[in-house]
Amino acid sequence: RVPSRSGSRESLVPPPELDLTGDNVIVRPVHGSLVGERFCFQVITPGCSRSFGCSSLAERDRWIEELRRTAQPNKDNCERLDLSLTLCLFEGRHLPPRRRLRCHLQLDGAVFARTTAKPAGADGQLFWGELFHLAALPPARALTVTLCHHHDPAGWHPLASVTIPLAELAAAARQPLERWYTLSGAGAEPAPALRLRGRYRQVRVLPIVRYKELAEFITFHYRELCGRLEPAIAARHKEELAGALVRVLQSTGKAKSFLIDLGVAELDRFDEHEALIFRENTLATKAIDE
Repeated sequence: RVPSRSGSRESLVPPPELDLTGDNVIVRPVHGSLVGERFCFQVITPGCSRSFGCSSLAERDRWIEELRRTAQPNKDNCERLDLSLTLCLFEGRHLPPRRRLRCHLQLDGAVFARTTAKPAGADGQLFWGELFHLAALPPARALTVTLCHHHDPAGWHPLASVTIPLAELAAAARQPLERWYTLSGAGAEPAPALRLRGRYRQVRVLPIVRYKELAEFITFHYRELCGRLEPAIAARHKEELAGALVRVLQSTGKAKSFLIDLGVAELDRFDEHEALIFRENTLATKAIDE
C-alpha cells in the first residue's frame, strides 16, 4: 500500500477476495517477530495465504473470532482441541563470542517466532529473557530451537539446534518445565546451551451447551466461589483462576460487577493494613491485571 495525495492509503492492486468456505480455512495469530508488526493475524485458505495488521490486541482478537465464526459457523457446537505453547527463552552459554545471534522457534520445521538479535559477550554468555505465547497452533510433534548467526551479506545461518518433543512439555502442564538444553551441530566444545522454560497445552473444548450450567453457577455464585478458593490455592494458581473467571464473566456481562465485588472485599479484608491493599497475590489483584 502507498499513500495517496489525499493522505489516505490506497492499494495499487486490488487484493483477491478471501474464500472462507470449506473445512481447510485456518485463521491464526502471527507472532510480531516474524512480520515486524505487533498485532497481526493470518488467514490460510487452499488458494492463498494473507496476513493482516491491527491497531490493538483487542482488535486483532475480535477479527480472528469473527473470521473463525464465518469460516466455521458451527464451531461452538463441535468438540475441538485448542493447542498453545508458552516458552520463555532466558539465556545462552558457551555461545560464539562477539557474534550477533538470534534463535528461531520452529514447530515441525515451520518458523513461528524469532528472538531479538544480540551479540554474545566475550565469555560466550547472552541473555534474552523473552517470553513467547503462541496460541491457536496447528497439530505438531516437536519444537526445534535453532541458534542462528548473522553473516553478511548472506543473512542468517543456523549454527546449532535442539529438538524438544512437545509431549515432554505437555507432561509439565501444571508447572512449566525449565532446564538447560544442549545444542547439537555446533562442532565446538563445550557445546552451546540454552536455558528454556516451556509449557505446551492441549485443551479439549466441548460443545458450548455443555458449559451452560457451569457458566450460570459462576455468574451467580462467584462471591462464594472466590471466598472458598482464595485461602485454599497457591499464588501461582490464582492468576490462572482469576483469568478464567474474568473471561467467563466478561462473556455473561458480569465482569464489571465481579471486579467491584472483589475490590470491596479486598478493602474490607485489609481495613487495618492499608499498605497491603492491592499489593498481595490475591484473586482481586490478578483479576484486575487480567
